[in-house]
Amino acid sequence: MKSLITITCFCLFTTIATAQKVVPNNLKVLEGAWVGTLTYLDYVSGKPFTMPTSTTYQQSGNNPNIYLRSISYPTEPHANQNDSIIISTDGTMLDGYKIISNKQLAEGGIEIISEKKDIDGNDNKGARIRHIFLITKNTFTNKKEVLFEGTDKWLLRNTYSFTKQ
Repeated sequence: MKSLITITCFCLFTTIATAQKVVPNNLKVLEGAWVGTLTYLDYVSGKPFTMPTSTTYQQSGNNPNIYLRSISYPTEPHANQNDSIIISTDGTMLDGYKIISNKQLAEGGIEIISEKKDIDGNDNKGARIRHIFLITKNTFTNKKEVLFEGTDKWLLRNTYSFTKQ
């Protein structure tokens, strides 16, 4: 009986621990070209602003834990950038944010949620920052939420919404 309980607890712990990790194949569907919008909260006016954007992702040939990203803003080309998404070696971090959830969705997509303490806002306040990635074969959304220290209300800071080209 003790053995059965031990095995059951081990299996449960392993399942829970595995669910909080990301592996390179989780992001493989991002490869290619995407077009969409960026909507962000303007902290000065308090109103959302939406602009067109496009992005491409490609897994690095040198390191499978790195996905190279190019993002462009047709109406604000000075903001265009090339960067990357990096999965930690142990899979528990995504761009320095701790993976708090990694779920397979019923329709075949994936939802990854990551968080870290950082600063945000025009006055550089301490905050907990959360990224919510919803990735399917044809759609990709990355939401950034902010919980400022001393508050209990999450703010939607920005949302990238893309469709596959």
